[in-house]
Amino acid sequence: MEITKTPELVNRLSSEPELKVIDDSDAALYLDRLNTRLGHLSQILTLEGNEGGEFVIPYIEVVKNSIEALKLKYQLQGQDRVDFALTIACRNSGFPTEKDLYMLERNKSESGEVLNCLPSRDGIVNSIRNAILRNDSVVNSQTLLKRFNFYSMIDKTNLLNEFHLNEPKLAKEQNGRRMYTLEWSCIERTSKVPVLYRMYLTQNKRFEPLEEKSNKQLETIIYQTHFGFFDIGAFARHIDNEIEEVHPKLLEKYTIGPFYNSLTENSPEMNQLLYGVEEPSVLKFTIERVMSERVRQYGGNTLFDRLINIISKKKTEREVFGPVDSETKMIVPFRLKQELGNNDEYGNSCRVYGITKGGDIV
Repeated sequence: MEITKTPELVNRLSSEPELKVIDDSDAALYLDRLNTRLGHLSQILTLEGNEGGEFVIPYIEVVKNSIEALKLKYQLQGQDRVDFALTIACRNSGFPTEKDLYMLERNKSESGEVLNCLPSRDGIVNSIRNAILRNDSVVNSQTLLKRFNFYSMIDKTNLLNEFHLNEPKLAKEQNGRRMYTLEWSCIERTSKVPVLYRMYLTQNKRFEPLEEKSNKQLETIIYQTHFGFFDIGAFARHIDNEIEEVHPKLLEKYTIGPFYNSLTENSPEMNQLLYGVEEPSVLKFTIERVMSERVRQYGGNTLFDRLINIISKKKTEREVFGPVDSETKMIVPFRLKQELGNNDEYGNSCRVYGITKGGDIV
C-alpha cells in the first residue's frame, strides 16, 4: 500500500519567505553537518535502547541516505551542477524542500541511463591516475567521478517520499478482534520536517481483514497528517469516531527536526545560543504518544439494543484516550550542553545531548 502524491513543485518559487537558496559553495558542507547530527540521533536512540528506536532508526537511515545523495549532487558546482541550487526550508525546519526531493527522485529515475553513458568507476580512476603521471589536468575526470558517485548511489538507494503508507501488519487475533500495526511517514507541508507515525489498532473480525481489503476512509484520514500541525489525541479520537470497524489503541508520532544552523532563520533565543559557537548545529527530535486508557460502551440502553447495533455494524464502544505524552531531545555542541543543562533555548525541560569535537556523546 503506497500513496505518493507530488504537488506542483517545479513552479513553486524559492523566493517564498520560508525558503532560502544555499550557495553552491555552502551546500555540501551544510548537508554534511545535517547528516552528522542525524547520525548522532541514531546513536543516541541505540544507546538509550528505548522502545521505538528499532522502528525509527531505519527511517533515519532513509533520511540520511537522501541527504547524502543531495550532498554528492551539490559537490557538482557551477556549470557542472546537475540542476537547480539547493533550497532549504530555513524557518523551523532546516531540511531541503519538497522541490529538492522531487528533483532527486527525478535524478534517480534517469540514473540508469546516465550511468550507461559514463565510463566505469575504474576507468575514471585510471584516467585520473594517468593524467597525474603525465602532469595533465584532472578536472574533467574528477567531475566525471563525482557524477558517477552521485548517480550510482541514488540508483540503488531508497529515498524520502513525500508521503508513504505501509501495509497494515497483523499481530494477532483474539476475543473477536484483529490487532494491527500501521506505519506511515511524510514530509509535513506545514513544518517541512520528516515525520514518522506508528499506530496500534484493533479491527472487529466481522469486517474483512485490513490486509485483504484496504479501508479507503482510514487511508484518507491518515493522509491528512501530511498537512501537519494537529493534536494527535484529537486525530486518534477522529479515527475512532469516524470508522466503524477500527479502534486505535496507541498512536506514536516521531518528528525529526528542526535543524538549526548559521544558515537557517532562527528565533532570537536560538541565535543567541549559537552565537560564537564553532561549527554551530542543533537538531531536535520529538516523540509524542497518546494511548487508550479504557473502552466506553454505548449504543443502546439494553443488551438487545446493542445487539441490534452490532448486527447493523454500528459501533457500540468508544476509546477513552489519556493525555498526549511528549518528549523532546536536542543534540548540540558540547559547549552548549554545558550551558543548557537539560533545558531548550526557551528554558523548557528537554533532554539535551552534547557532542564533543571528537564525536563523543555526553
